[in-house]
Amino acid sequence: MMNVILVGPAGSGKSTFAGEFAKYLARKEYDVKVVNLDPATDPIYKASKNLRDFVRTEDVMKRFELGVNGALLKSMEIAMNRIEDVIAEGDYVIYDTPGQMELFLYTDFGEEFVKKLEGFTAGLFLIDSCLATSHEKFAACLAQAIVVTLRFSIPFVTIFTKSDVCEALKLEDVKRRISSEGGILSEVLENFLEFVGVTTLVQRVVSTSSKTWKGFDEVFGVLHEIFCSCGDVS
Repeated sequence: MMNVILVGPAGSGKSTFAGEFAKYLARKEYDVKVVNLDPATDPIYKASKNLRDFVRTEDVMKRFELGVNGALLKSMEIAMNRIEDVIAEGDYVIYDTPGQMELFLYTDFGEEFVKKLEGFTAGLFLIDSCLATSHEKFAACLAQAIVVTLRFSIPFVTIFTKSDVCEALKLEDVKRRISSEGGILSEVLENFLEFVGVTTLVQRVVSTSSKTWKGFDEVFGVLHEIFCSCGDVS
């Protein structure tokens, strides 16, 4: 069994990717399940398990008199007691998570959830390609991916979505641009990219489109390589 956890900022296309990649895997005749782990939003796909069946953020807001962000954090705290109820089984199980990154940057929810899963677990960090069209934006997006990777302690691959709309810069192009420019910002970014090279050894960046399924073959291949430990995914 392969557990695939989707993480990424709000608007990065996680839910659309979850639904379309599930169709892609089903076409290959795999038993695929998709689980919604967002207590604030109903899924746009047919979910095998839905956290909102057990905790709904709008109810938490009323009960505890909290704002949206506080209620979401409280919802995930409550959800820790219902983890077993939202764990599914299949050849591939795709877990779609909330877009509020503070859940994974500043809380232990992701780490604790992974500990409850059986089988092999890998993560996909999704980034909207339109948010990575300059070397500063590209570096900022990868910074989030790095922190999440370190927090989860599982293999992660960075996925750029919506490539049918925008084309994200490539890491090598960013390196060349930084080296050709001067100034403090370029120096900071150059040092940052050296950090990327050290901390993301299990990653390679994949460009995808959920609309056209571009890059889905490569995502599938990367997951297989990680699972079999038989390929270089750096």
